Amino acid sequence: MKDERSIVAAFLQRCNTYAKASIERKQARGEIDEIPRWQAYIEFNEHALQEIADGTLDRWFAQHGDEHAEPLHRLDIDTMEHVERSTWLNNVLSPRPVVVAGTLDSEGRRNFAPLSSVMAVSTAPPYLTASFSIHKDKRPRDTLANMRATGTIMLNLMPSTPRGVEIIDETGTPLPHGSDEAALLNLESVHDQPLLLKEAVAAIEAEYVEEHALPDAVARLTVMRVKAVWFSSTTVPAGGINVLCQHGRDDITPAPNGWTRRVDKHYG
Repeated sequence: MKDERSIVAAFLQRCNTYAKASIERKQARGEIDEIPRWQAYIEFNEHALQEIADGTLDRWFAQHGDEHAEPLHRLDIDTMEHVERSTWLNNVLSPRPVVVAGTLDSEGRRNFAPLSSVMAVSTAPPYLTASFSIHKDKRPRDTLANMRATGTIMLNLMPSTPRGVEIIDETGTPLPHGSDEAALLNLESVHDQPLLLKEAVAAIEAEYVEEHALPDAVARLTVMRVKAVWFSSTTVPAGGINVLCQHGRDDITPAPNGWTRRVDKHYG
């Protein structure tokens, strides 16, 4: 059986499907006066669905059994609605590093945006991948559009502090194309490096290589080649560095956090 959150989410989605059909029937019959109540009902359910997805209502759901019990239940992703599917994938494939991606457009205007889909897929040559969705009006994300135009991206990794979370949150603010999100927090960049944030604990400088359409998806998979790593010294940090990660759908958490054990059998 699906967990309680998924059951409630599926129920609310069915309620909205019924409500939308009811609105269509009432419009056909000319019963206009009752439609606003159904619309308010749909809006309420949509709000509840969002709060289930982002964890706001977690306290409503009692935890039963051992969270480390055997994974016996197969949940078919294709049968899920978007919110339920997104919640499952983000909660299971978690945490993921969050970077603040800095790019320039063709006129030299800066753009900063949080990005949590970056993955290292090769070290020889050094390639990263990331996926980019589109805006509701079908425009590509500014980060991808700018990479296409200028070929350069700076991936700033934020410190594990409340200030780092604030930077991630604020740079995600939807602004008109050409706006500089750094101005929202008066973010300063390193001298002669307009895309490298002073408050970053490290950064990866990369160049756009190519992109690919994903089957039946609006997102684009982009390949980037690493050109340089920016750090506070020339010494490799032992055991990694403390950076912020996305945990679940919208929560930000420090990593590493808690105990650590090194594994080395993969070296053979």
